[in-house]
Amino acid sequence: MGNLGGYTTLKTMLILVVVFAACAAEPPIPPAASACYSPDLAPCPTAASCPSTADCLAHVGCASHGLCRPDGWQCGPGCAADCETALVCRWHGACKRGPSVCVASSELACQKSDFCRWQGLCHLGQRDGLPACVAASDADCTVADQCLQDGACSFVQDRCVAATGKDCEKSKICTVYGKCKADSGVCK
Repeated sequence: MGNLGGYTTLKTMLILVVVFAACAAEPPIPPAASACYSPDLAPCPTAASCPSTADCLAHVGCASHGLCRPDGWQCGPGCAADCETALVCRWHGACKRGPSVCVASSELACQKSDFCRWQGLCHLGQRDGLPACVAASDADCTVADQCLQDGACSFVQDRCVAATGKDCEKSKICTVYGKCKADSGVCK
């Protein structure tokens, strides 16, 4: 086998170029007080160390959640491209840069997301004060994969849950594993 270390380094460099090029197309975010501080977060404690851009880009949170830039003492999205290329965009419709996290960007992004199909989270709404994809009715829940698999067929607040024994009885978790009673939103 050849030297994979060189391949990994080249691959990382190519990813960095693509991410930086995508972010460079946007107007830059106003510079913070230093490379480590974001204007909307408290400064790092004196004894703490802040992540570098390289640290953030190399962290798993960059690819999964768009947390690719130093943002105070943590990593956060630096531009829309960080969110648009992250898995959280495909999974949850969170394709827009929000305050320190990627947030749901539109009704269409929610409808295209994997969690629309899986959990009925197909509509733009709010969760914890931020834009998020949510369920809006029983209709969203009954067509979701989670209804057939886990009995989460009833709309409660902004989610799909197993609210009744009927929800559970028609699911695979009941027929295969004998979990046929709804309790606290799940089949047990």
